[in-house]
Amino acid sequence: MTEATQKLAASNADDTQPPESNDEDGFFSVKFRLNERISELELECAEHRSCLEGLRQKLLDAEIGRQAALLGISPERAGHIAKLAKLDNIFDDNSELDNDALGSAIDEVLRDIPELRGHQRSGAFNPKGATVTKAELYRQQISEANAKGDLLSAVSLKRKAKNLGISFD
Repeated sequence: MTEATQKLAASNADDTQPPESNDEDGFFSVKFRLNERISELELECAEHRSCLEGLRQKLLDAEIGRQAALLGISPERAGHIAKLAKLDNIFDDNSELDNDALGSAIDEVLRDIPELRGHQRSGAFNPKGATVTKAELYRQQISEANAKGDLLSAVSLKRKAKNLGISFD
């Protein structure tokens, strides 16, 4: 067996073995170190992915709670809505939360199980205990988006309201 054939056979063998002492050109020791570094980076990437998923879930829970509060729904019931909502495509490719998709998912749960709305309670969003209408909710969300300078969200909310038959005239 030639020296080149031996190196090729060794490179196809178990790469987790330490480099051989007779490796003249250092090929196997470099390959071994690179494989170790790749394993370290894969582990680090998995840790970051896990952290990202945890942060996404916290953001999602907070946004569901915020939208539920705007509708006058208690935090306990918001937790139930979060469990029942179809949240598959809530984040876009850039990991940005799609508020329209989330709102639609919440609306779908509330249409299927209107009891989750419960009784409208007094609070910061409806201090006199009045029922918050969808039009008022959309007005409030649009004004919040405008106040933040988020014109894209404001226009999107206006279109969604218009499609639901809500007029702001």
